[in-house]
Amino acid sequence: MKKTLIVSVLIIAVNAIAMPVEVTQSLPVTSQVVPALTAINATLAQIAATEFQIGSAINQNSDKLAAMLEETAKTQRDYDTFARKTERLETARRSYTVPDSLCSESTSGMVAQVAASSTAMQSRLVGGSGIANKNIQTAITTSAEPLDQEQFRAAAIHADYCSAAEHAVYGGTPLCPKIADLPGGDNELRSVLSGAGKSGNPPVLTFTQAQTDAAMMYLKNTTQRSAGDQLKKGEAKTATGQQYAGLLNQHQAIQSAAAHPQLAMIAASQASPQTTAVLKEALQTPSAAAYFAQHASPEAKRTAALSERELEFFEVGRRYANTDYLTDLQAMEGDNLLREAIRIQNLQNWLLFGIKQQLQESNIINGQQLGLSADQEFRPLLQQKRQQISAGVSRNG
Repeated sequence: MKKTLIVSVLIIAVNAIAMPVEVTQSLPVTSQVVPALTAINATLAQIAATEFQIGSAINQNSDKLAAMLEETAKTQRDYDTFARKTERLETARRSYTVPDSLCSESTSGMVAQVAASSTAMQSRLVGGSGIANKNIQTAITTSAEPLDQEQFRAAAIHADYCSAAEHAVYGGTPLCPKIADLPGGDNELRSVLSGAGKSGNPPVLTFTQAQTDAAMMYLKNTTQRSAGDQLKKGEAKTATGQQYAGLLNQHQAIQSAAAHPQLAMIAASQASPQTTAVLKEALQTPSAAAYFAQHASPEAKRTAALSERELEFFEVGRRYANTDYLTDLQAMEGDNLLREAIRIQNLQNWLLFGIKQQLQESNIINGQQLGLSADQEFRPLLQQKRQQISAGVSRNG
């Protein structure tokens, strides 16, 4: 660096002269100041570069953060949209979709057919076609026979239903050769109500053929006992024979009413083929299958068919006495839950209708009993008055 220094020299003299001076070099500046300034400039340059890099990094990070925030917001919006769409679809499904198990949730579609089948079975049992035991079949189809003959037959049939108590008294005789598989089947009410069987056996509502035979013999012993034998052809032509036939007919009419409740229950305890398809459908529901496996009668499991009585028991029990049903109920919402409530109400209505029919039948039987009581009370009085009238007419004549 070339610097010019003008130095004025004041010479206190009369003739003073001033001249320019040029300084071409300074050791302190060259050796100390210039290197220091160069180092400072390099440091400042490095600082500037670092600050530029930091600023660039900050800008880039800000861009990434902004992009990330935008992507996060977009993802949240998409998720909210999908969630709302899914919720609407689920609401629509619950409201408008008919479940695949709709048929299996109720067996109501076959109840009327099963009831009709049970009614038809009554006539079959009375005619003997629903009975396998030939002796019992003969006893049921014979409406009038000599009393001693009926008593001998009843004793012979009872040999097949000998109990342990009877075997202890006269076991080994023709009246009780051994303890029967269905002891007391022909003289115990449980044969009609819950099926004949050994002591301690659980009640059943779908009877086996052997249980049906035992129940029909109990019906015979309690409501179909003979009051007199049948007329011969020649006897029926006489006046007395005709009166006898009239009395026998009246007696049989009363017997029919007396036997009807038992007969209806026995018929309703027969496995109905109409229930096979609907039971197969119902067992697709896990809760119904679990209840059937636990509570169904052996005959129902063997035949895969239910009686009318067991069908009603199955429909009511699998909803009330079944904890697995609570799981099904909790899974129901909206229209499905409403449909289930309607089904239960309809089931109650059907059962109430059945109770109404039974009350009507009971009223008929009660009316007949009242008629018999009135007949027993007033017939002697009327006969007495009739005799008095006849005697009076004879005296006055």
